[in-house]
Amino acid sequence: MEKDRITEAERKALVRARTQTLLVRRLSEQIRKESPDGLHSIVPDGMPRARGGMARGLDAQLAKREALQRMAARESALMREYEKEARSAMDRMGPEDYAFCALYYLAALSISEVAEALERSERQCLRYKRRIEGEE
Repeated sequence: MEKDRITEAERKALVRARTQTLLVRRLSEQIRKESPDGLHSIVPDGMPRARGGMARGLDAQLAKREALQRMAARESALMREYEKEARSAMDRMGPEDYAFCALYYLAALSISEVAEALERSERQCLRYKRRIEGEE
């Protein structure tokens, strides 16, 4: 059990990795929503169709999509850094806690999804979480 004890900095690294993974996932979903099927293939041709030579509102959609893509790239790089920190925190854990952390913190799955993947009860997964986050 003493092998499973992690420091406060390692706990924070795990939580930070989960939060960042969720953020990147939400950004990716938003990019998919902002990308109608034909939007990626439209190229501004300079024809006078509204301001800026593009169909009305299309330039704003393209700008928003590009901004989201830049933000997602930046946040993904941060996510990889946080994952490295979290993995180093996980190195000293036992196999059950390690598997839980990989799914809950790094893959950012819900407790019910983790329980299903580990073939454990949700209650047991909540025990893992409490033990790791020091709430016992």
